[in-house]
Amino acid sequence: MKVHQLIQLVDSHFPLSNALEWDNCGLQVGDPNAEVGKVLVCLDIGMETLEEAKEEGCNTVVSHHPLIFRGLKSIDTSTSTGSIIKEAIKNGINILSFHTNVDASEGGLAWFVANLLGLEVEGPLTEEGVGVIARARTTVEELLHRVQERLNPSTLRITKGATDKVDRVAVCPGSGGDLIKAAISKGAQCYITGDVKYHHAREAEGLIWVIDAGHHATELPFIGLMKQTLEAEGLEVVPSSKDRDPLIPFKGGGDG
Repeated sequence: MKVHQLIQLVDSHFPLSNALEWDNCGLQVGDPNAEVGKVLVCLDIGMETLEEAKEEGCNTVVSHHPLIFRGLKSIDTSTSTGSIIKEAIKNGINILSFHTNVDASEGGLAWFVANLLGLEVEGPLTEEGVGVIARARTTVEELLHRVQERLNPSTLRITKGATDKVDRVAVCPGSGGDLIKAAISKGAQCYITGDVKYHHAREAEGLIWVIDAGHHATELPFIGLMKQTLEAEGLEVVPSSKDRDPLIPFKGGGDG
């Protein structure tokens, strides 16, 4: 399989036409006609994951977040992006990214996360296909336990809703604070997402439980989803073990 065929394969599962207009999905660095060997799958592409690809003998990296979001006017190898591009080309490593096309497709990341949490997906949360609305016969306390056990967030924040009983849950991995109104309009008693801002929390308070498990933890299941998708097509896939949340909780300290 060649790189351009791998892109077509992913497109058949998560159409690139579903990507939001500001996004940059597909080939980031490399040769479309290169043969694909082992594939490293990660959330973010950085020097650590590039080194991991080299150590694992992977000539292709598939990330969720694009390495290049906007057009480059120069490749400055003293910058993070420039150094990654240089290292990838030097080592013959192709870099592909599949972002909002996976976020906004049926069976995509939101569906995968909802299934991980034991929820029954009814359909998309928004008209653009971002997020999902799902059924559940549970409580907020039980949902919090599932989020902690199955997504393993470094931090967990909540806003209180109207009822502890939950039969509908909205899920939007990543930064979904601006979809709180959509979750309420769909009749959800609980909304699971990341990157909730202060004014989002005020907007939700008393109306819907919001579980903010963080951007990284809610999107890290992309690795499992893409591994499952590519292995089903016969590719050898290595899930990244170097992917880490850039935001870490401060434990305190001092001489106390």
